[in-house]
Amino acid sequence: MIYDPYSNSYYDLIDGQLLAKMETEVKSAFVDLYVIELEKEKTLVVKQITNDSWSEETKKSGVFYIEQKNRDKKGVSLTKSDCGKLATILKEISEK
Repeated sequence: MIYDPYSNSYYDLIDGQLLAKMETEVKSAFVDLYVIELEKEKTLVVKQITNDSWSEETKKSGVFYIEQKNRDKKGVSLTKSDCGKLATILKEISEK
């Protein structure tokens, strides 16, 4: 077996057949957009998520994540459309 550091691949010495290839993992980037201070010392953070491996349709629709600070893995993923729907509902609730 021979290792090719340029392609992160392993090849058979006899016939040159590809045996294994290590691929790099594409990770999502989370960027804080808004920090919302709530009552009772709670904070929500609205983050935009991007990932180069997503389809163009997903990139265009936009993906957001709302996270409650100081909590482990508490949040929800939203699209731009979801945010628009929620904005209407939240405005209505806040005006009651």
